[in-house]
Amino acid sequence: MKAIQLTRTFLKKPIYGIGLLLGIVLLIEGLSWTSAYTVKVEKLVKAGGLLPYVSLWLRSLLIPEICSTYIIITLINLHHTRYKIDSVDLTWRDITKYELLLLPTILLSFFVFNPATETIRFLLEQFPNYTFSKYWEVYLGGTFTAGIYFRYLIPMLLIGYIVTNTSLLSDYFTQRQEAQEAAESQAAMAVQAAQAAIAAQTTVAAAPASNYLSHMKGKNQHGELDFPVEDVYFFTIEDRYYYAQLEKGQYLVAKTLNELETELDPSRFFRIKRDYIVNRQAVLNYAYWENGKYIVRLNTPDRHEIVVPRARMQEFREWLQGNGQRPYADTSTDSFIMAS
Repeated sequence: MKAIQLTRTFLKKPIYGIGLLLGIVLLIEGLSWTSAYTVKVEKLVKAGGLLPYVSLWLRSLLIPEICSTYIIITLINLHHTRYKIDSVDLTWRDITKYELLLLPTILLSFFVFNPATETIRFLLEQFPNYTFSKYWEVYLGGTFTAGIYFRYLIPMLLIGYIVTNTSLLSDYFTQRQEAQEAAESQAAMAVQAAQAAIAAQTTVAAAPASNYLSHMKGKNQHGELDFPVEDVYFFTIEDRYYYAQLEKGQYLVAKTLNELETELDPSRFFRIKRDYIVNRQAVLNYAYWENGKYIVRLNTPDRHEIVVPRARMQEFREWLQGNGQRPYADTSTDSFIMAS
C-alpha cells in the first residue's frame, strides 16, 4: 500500500471528537483535584455543594466547549473538501506536509468558534438575566484577546491533530485489512485453480511419474516408518538434520534437500525456500505480510506458516497454476544450509 485513501470515517462523525473532548476535560479535572485539592474544595463550597458545582462545570465548560470541538472538526472536514485532499502518500515527508497544511485552519478556527461558544456560555450562565451590554463586553468583545487565544491554543492543537491522526490511522488499518483479505481471497482462488489443474492433468511433461521418488523411510523417537512421499506436507532442515513432516508427526530422513529436489516430482513438490520443500496438496493459501515478504500457509493440523521473500513468489504462483518446470536449482552444499 503506497498511499492512504482518506475516507475520513472518524472525522465525519463529530461524536467521536466530542467523546475525545470529554476524556480530555475529565482528565484535566481529575489532575486539578489532585494538584490543587484545597482550591477545588473552596470552589466546591463557593458553588454551594456538589450538584451546583457540577451544574456550573457543565454550563461554563463542557457544553460550550462541545460547540468549539464540533466547529473545529467541521472546519477540518471543510479543509479537506476545499483543497480536494483525498489521499496521502505513505511516506514521512508527505504525512508531515499533510499535517502542516492543516495548521492554518486549526489556528484560525478560534475566530470561528469563539462567538458561538461564548454565546452558548452566556445563555447558560446568565439565564434568565440577559443583557446585551454584558454579552458584548464580557462574552464577546472581551474574549477576542491574545490571552484568551493562547489559552485556547493548546486545546485547539490537541483536538485538531488527535482527531485528524486518529482518522488517518483508522483509514490506514481499514485499508490494510481490506488489502490482506483481498490477497487471501486471490490466493485461495489460485490454490483452487491449481488443485483443479492437478485433477485434470493426465500426464507430466517432465518425465513419467515412475521415475520420481514415491516412497521413503523415516524414523523418530518411537521407531521407523515407510511412507509415500505424497503424504508429506513438507521437507525441512533443522540443526543440519533433514525431516519430513507428516500428519503422524515429524520423521528424520536420510536424503538432503538437494537430493530430494532432484528426485521428487516437480509438479507435486516445490522448493519454496532453501530450507523448505512443500507439497502442492498441502498449500492452503498465501498472503502479503510486510517488507516485501509473503506468508504461505499449509494445510497442516497446526496451520504451519512459511515466510517467503517476494522474489520467490512469482515462480511459486506459476508453479501453483500448473507449470511443471523445476523453478529453483540451489547449487550450494546442503550440509551448510542452516534452518532460518
